[in-house]
Amino acid sequence: MSDTGSGGEPTPGDTMRDYTAILENQMGEGIRTIERPSTGQFVSALSCGFDLGLGPLFLIAMATVAGTALDPPLLKFPMSLMYTFGFVYVVLGHSELFTEHTTLAVLPVLAGDKSVRELGRLWGLVWSGNIVGGVFMAVLIARYGPTTGVITRETVVGVATPFVELSPVGVFVGALLAGWLMGLLSWLLTSAGDSITRLTIVVLTTFVIGFFHLPHCVAGNIEVLAGIFAGAPISYGEWAQFLAITTVGNAVGGVVFVSIIKYAHVRRGRPEPEGVAVEQQEGVGIDARRD
Repeated sequence: MSDTGSGGEPTPGDTMRDYTAILENQMGEGIRTIERPSTGQFVSALSCGFDLGLGPLFLIAMATVAGTALDPPLLKFPMSLMYTFGFVYVVLGHSELFTEHTTLAVLPVLAGDKSVRELGRLWGLVWSGNIVGGVFMAVLIARYGPTTGVITRETVVGVATPFVELSPVGVFVGALLAGWLMGLLSWLLTSAGDSITRLTIVVLTTFVIGFFHLPHCVAGNIEVLAGIFAGAPISYGEWAQFLAITTVGNAVGGVVFVSIIKYAHVRRGRPEPEGVAVEQQEGVGIDARRD
């Protein structure tokens, strides 16, 4: 752990914060996110759906161009790198992404500063905006992408099909891992102070999601919808099931494995104030001091 100054702030020359400072920062950001006007939340989420769709587009383009030159195991590396671009644009551009910016909004609810109803409203707006923007990008990729000569419909179908071939349990477990990683990404970004470190964290984290082709309710949804529009043998019922399971899995992964556990870790890991500890040792309580 890096050395920090008072209040958990990094010392000069250090870009890392301690866990108490990370929680405080995340709490503040979560409150600001929940209190943001609904119109702003939705428009930001819509923009996020557009920007994130560039990742699957670049991934499909790489698969098309390099697919005949590289063996499938080697092709996964440049494809996964292309996949990270969409997340870089979204995270560094501070757009509202369901699996990243909204995971931290759980923290004010855990602390009692915001209600579950307010959290649900935020999630509904952000998720809806992400999906609407994603549908637009799926149409763009499937219907107009092939006209550029950079991607083919066959590649679009080939990228989408593996998602619906998974069992429901497989989709949920993969989505849980993706949500966990995205929630962890939010936490790690708060601990980093400089742009190069933040960029590195985004690329490394989302590269893993792309490499393992983990289901993501926004990026993965774009891939599946693009496959449908390109002629993949995927029914809208299969798509709806994929989206529902992936959304739940992403939310559970981020909330349980990051928000709840990190919150408990920080709250229960804080040392007691020195004065309180001494009084407890001497058997003097708060009521006694007031008397």
